[in-house]
Amino acid sequence: MKIKNYVDPVHSKEYTEIAEKTLEDVIAYFQTKNNPRLYILQDEKPLYIFTPVEIVDIFLQNKKDMKVKDYIQQNKKEIYTLNADMHIIDAYNDLRRRKLDFAPVMEDFKLIGEVSFETLSLKISFIAIKDPLTDVYNQKYFEVMIEESNELDKPLGIIMIRLENLSILESLYGHNFKLKVLKTFAKEIQNSIRDIDFVFRVENTFKILTFNNLEIVVKMVNRIKDRLSKIEIDELQIPFKMAFSHVPEIEMSALLAVEECERKLIERD
Repeated sequence: MKIKNYVDPVHSKEYTEIAEKTLEDVIAYFQTKNNPRLYILQDEKPLYIFTPVEIVDIFLQNKKDMKVKDYIQQNKKEIYTLNADMHIIDAYNDLRRRKLDFAPVMEDFKLIGEVSFETLSLKISFIAIKDPLTDVYNQKYFEVMIEESNELDKPLGIIMIRLENLSILESLYGHNFKLKVLKTFAKEIQNSIRDIDFVFRVENTFKILTFNNLEIVVKMVNRIKDRLSKIEIDELQIPFKMAFSHVPEIEMSALLAVEECERKLIERD
């Protein structure tokens, strides 16, 4: 979760290239590139950052004819940078504490781009609701969605898939085998549904929420079951059990539908 994986590219000019130019050239650059910032670099490190604030100042103070080097000299600013290997949560906290909207990111003493507070906020919000192993949603978000579904005047299908004997398979074939199974099933389930459906994982159980009528949900169950039955991992088929329910065609509430699915999963065949 290092911030170098979430860096946005920036537009930059070397100081030696632009020092003798006028601020009018900087304004023209902003207009042609339509960028929020222009980085001035010295030895590949940020020396100055022109933003819309500086452009407004240039217009108001009628400084268009001033040389870039003179403006930078007169308007020195401290540039806070982040290390590329920094964890996104640490970076988020730093920007929040300093009330910064963005910060340049350095790797091996060179600028590699910038990261915004908005990007980090969005990523952290995804961490809170995502299962890091399979990249589907987690149980916490499932509970939120179930609660929110009560406010929606839409039919709701709930499908649950429990992988059987996973702890036994792990003891026989190792932890990496278990991880491979979970990732494979998650990917196949995601490939079996639409982008607007939701997949969640808690331990060895996958849960699906779909806002469809019962007929469509049954078709989904059959399609998912058919695809999962064909999965072989290291020449082994992984046993699983499925259950589904529907609101309002089977149960009157989402909580009752969830309870019904969970009960079916633990029933003996």
